[in-house]
Amino acid sequence: QITGVLMALGIALLVVCLICILYQNGYAILNFKAALMYMGYPRWGKRKNCIRASFVACSGFTKRVVRLLPSEQYRFVFSSRITKGTVSVEIYTGRKERIAHLNEEHPTAIVSTDTQTRFRVVTRFKKADGDYSLVWNKAE
Repeated sequence: QITGVLMALGIALLVVCLICILYQNGYAILNFKAALMYMGYPRWGKRKNCIRASFVACSGFTKRVVRLLPSEQYRFVFSSRITKGTVSVEIYTGRKERIAHLNEEHPTAIVSTDTQTRFRVVTRFKKADGDYSLVWNKAE
């Protein structure tokens, strides 16, 4: 009986470690939200540099890690079609310093990646209906 409990704890610890590794490398998303409907789109292929979602009555936030190339400048562009509520995006460094806050009034930001290549992107929803996208490309 004790062996079963220890095995279950070991498996749970392994799953938590796997999720942490996937999150730190930009493959897992942490969701703390409630919504009648939320549909996020995967970041594959042509949408590799894009985060998009559609939602109804969404409150809360999502967190994800975005990895960028070192020694570059990237332009982040936020766009949304919100019929109710608010949506905003915050970008943090690995040291948890907020370097950008994007919303309808301030839709663009330039992010420099001197030695920092991992950035945390937090999307916040407040009773929001609609859709949004965040696109980033190397700044010219």
